[in-house]
Amino acid sequence: MQSIEAIEIDRIVIHGVNNMADEPEIADREEILSEGLKIFFEEHIRTCIKSSSTLTAKFKHSDSTVASCTAALIERPEDFVEQSKVIGLWFAHNMGKSGQLQTFLAVVAFSDPDTDERYLALLKLDPVRAFVRSGEGKSFEAIQIMPEPGKALGRFAIVRAFDDENRYDALYRNYSLSKDEDPELAGMWLEGFLEADDVPTPRHMTQLVVKETERWISQNEDMVQEEAAGALRGAVRTMAQSEEMDVEAIATATIPEPEQRENYIKRLLDKGLPDTTFEPDRVWAERSARKITYMCDDGVQISGPSDVIDEVVQILPRTTDHKTRVVVETRKFLQK
Repeated sequence: MQSIEAIEIDRIVIHGVNNMADEPEIADREEILSEGLKIFFEEHIRTCIKSSSTLTAKFKHSDSTVASCTAALIERPEDFVEQSKVIGLWFAHNMGKSGQLQTFLAVVAFSDPDTDERYLALLKLDPVRAFVRSGEGKSFEAIQIMPEPGKALGRFAIVRAFDDENRYDALYRNYSLSKDEDPELAGMWLEGFLEADDVPTPRHMTQLVVKETERWISQNEDMVQEEAAGALRGAVRTMAQSEEMDVEAIATATIPEPEQRENYIKRLLDKGLPDTTFEPDRVWAERSARKITYMCDDGVQISGPSDVIDEVVQILPRTTDHKTRVVVETRKFLQK
């Protein structure tokens, strides 16, 4: 799903929810597919799929509302309006808990012409307030417009039919409307509406191992020998660019002390790593490996391309008072 390039819009239904009204505005017909409307939603879907903050999720079971409706829509496209009504009512039910005044849900059936696979996009469209002047000399009037497709929506889901064999069934984003949003309300989209569980992506798992390894080394610098720390760091970066990452094998090969090995692996699991063996995101790892960043006290950083930074930066052996001395030798020196 994350590799979808071509998008062909087949059908669109847009439901409205206003918590000041007695009933939600559940559409009973499809939108007319004008060229402009198709381009608008194609761009929205493409932005959602390519967003760096897009996550993956697995339906809890196949007979949940969104999962069962998605399967029915893919198998029987002629039932699009009826199944979309069910999704719209379920969305309105969950939105009633959020306290949000007004929003819209676009249910978009689309296909990937490169693979002939069919999907459903569920886009929560929160109106954006804009001001227009209706005529010369007149005051500005407030209107509501749909969010621009170039910016990722706060909440969306790109879903396919439930399949036990698939690691995930949905791409989604669940961005809170405000920092003060109640955590229970924040769960409305994933746990309430989609009825799904978060599944970490290869990129998130790879990033977690790389970043938490650096933090573990930093926090245990008094106990972990410098040689072991360097070996651990190097093994993580090397295996992140391979077919499979096995953190238990990495720890066994680089951390001599059993208690430290257990502590390292436990930290990764506590931070959200679901399994100690997984397929890493090699593209991200290779791109990250091209740049090395040394973290110093008080937020000071020294960074540069991995293939040349050692020619500029020299790291001296740690002193008895546990300080690391860094020597930077360069002909060009500018302050930005």
